[in-house]
Amino acid sequence: MPLHDVTVVMSPSDSTAIIFNGSGLPFEEIKFPLIKNLGEGEVLVRISLSTVCGSDLHTWQGHRPFPTPCILGHEIVGKIVELGNGVKNDYNGDKLAKGDRIVWSMTVGCGDCYFCNQNLPQKCVNLFKYGHVQSDNYPHFTGGFAKYVLLKKGSNIFKVPPELSDEEVAPLMCAGSTITSGLDIANFGKCNYVAIQGCGALGLYGCAFSKEMGASKVIAIDPHKERLELAKEFGADYIINANNSHNSIIDEFKKITGGRGVDYVIEATGDPNALPIGIKILRVGGKYILLGAIYPKSTVSLDISDIITKCLQIFGMHNYKPENLRRAIELVKDTKNKYPFKKLVGPVFNLSVNGLENAFKALDSKKSIRPAIVPK
Repeated sequence: MPLHDVTVVMSPSDSTAIIFNGSGLPFEEIKFPLIKNLGEGEVLVRISLSTVCGSDLHTWQGHRPFPTPCILGHEIVGKIVELGNGVKNDYNGDKLAKGDRIVWSMTVGCGDCYFCNQNLPQKCVNLFKYGHVQSDNYPHFTGGFAKYVLLKKGSNIFKVPPELSDEEVAPLMCAGSTITSGLDIANFGKCNYVAIQGCGALGLYGCAFSKEMGASKVIAIDPHKERLELAKEFGADYIINANNSHNSIIDEFKKITGGRGVDYVIEATGDPNALPIGIKILRVGGKYILLGAIYPKSTVSLDISDIITKCLQIFGMHNYKPENLRRAIELVKDTKNKYPFKKLVGPVFNLSVNGLENAFKALDSKKSIRPAIVPK
């Protein structure tokens, strides 16, 4: 039985979604009817812009199992079309109204299970995650590569500050909040050296945010020269090419840190092979924050004695809490004139099968950091 009193309020051409049917299969354009009478706590949003995340790419490449058919996309900004009963304010307590531009936490927890009660709502046993669920069942609109998305009851919504553009805020729903989540779990604070492994969106936010939160010197590592140059604009004081030999990379870190090593390493590569170097370049008592290598079978050989004898702390963080999104929005708002956050997004593609295929190809080729999809 449907959960709503369904009423089609717009023509099918106004309700387009691009469906992912599995790795190696073509995207499919489908038109769904929209909902007029929302359930309690729900919000209907007209999507303005969505960006293609690295985890979307991993799914498209077949690196992790995924429910299909589905509407991918979880870095989304849009405007409120309709508010269900009971939706009055956003996460910060600001009043919500039709036409407000919003983002929201990409996960919704039940609030009652063991993990929700352990302050890990992003690991709820009944977790709902935008862009990660099957869309063949009603109400369909569960991801960002569509014209509309229906927010579930319990979604943590944030009004977008007027001074932030769609491009500046959309990637915060995953990349930006993942970084603030990792920094939070490791009790990040004032320190001498931070190493950032990987200079995609995750790593570039890592450069900027760690600098703003107390790092004196930021060292960025990546195999792509263009991304290393961009890292300088996001606060990196030193850049190191990851294509160099492991020994030369370690020697370079010793030179920069006077032989001591770095206080923190943030892994934002998606490649488990980054871990052995990360262990080596940490100082005694250093902290390793693992954020990128999340798909199954991310295995690597490590020298456990290094972890023990150097008294290292290793933190893994997946998804994030709503307050991490709030913090990411604050950081970008406060530093938008210092770091070129808009440079993370582009090129822009229309919402279509060809548009989405070209966006994924652009990300896969490393020619783009966050391709964007815009409905017309």
